[in-house]
Amino acid sequence: MSNVMVWGAMRNPVVRGSALFQRNARDEPRTPARPDQGNAWLSVEDVARLLLAGEFLDAGVSVPASFAPQALESAASSVRRWTLEGRIFAIHDLYPRYQFDRRARPYPSIEQVIARLGGQGELRVGNWFATPNEHLQGRRPQELLGTAPADILRALEHA
Repeated sequence: MSNVMVWGAMRNPVVRGSALFQRNARDEPRTPARPDQGNAWLSVEDVARLLLAGEFLDAGVSVPASFAPQALESAASSVRRWTLEGRIFAIHDLYPRYQFDRRARPYPSIEQVIARLGGQGELRVGNWFATPNEHLQGRRPQELLGTAPADILRALEHA
């Protein structure tokens, strides 16, 4: 495999042939994420499955064991579009689970953090969410996405 540059969602290069690229490009079977699981990292397909499951839950019907390929592709297309629009971010094609609510919809404050820090790369965005923040009494912003988005935005002013 040659060392060809591939660009991540925030235009950061990933080198084909690197250990990280190869780890993410393996052809091993993946266990799909379920709405009740707290997987820390999700592929596009995992987020798409969660998004579809959330739609079934919203409709008040049971979630099917599998989804039609067309439905999965449509949901995956939404995830890719959200990434390009800066509504969500991925680090080496994996999405941190914390940026989605239990129905796989992105928390609105994610977009604002990306707008402020995204120019510094997705690793910077992910690091900001995962690091204890003195403006949040030592809590990590990712812990407060569903409960205190205004506090997150106030802490972002100091980033």
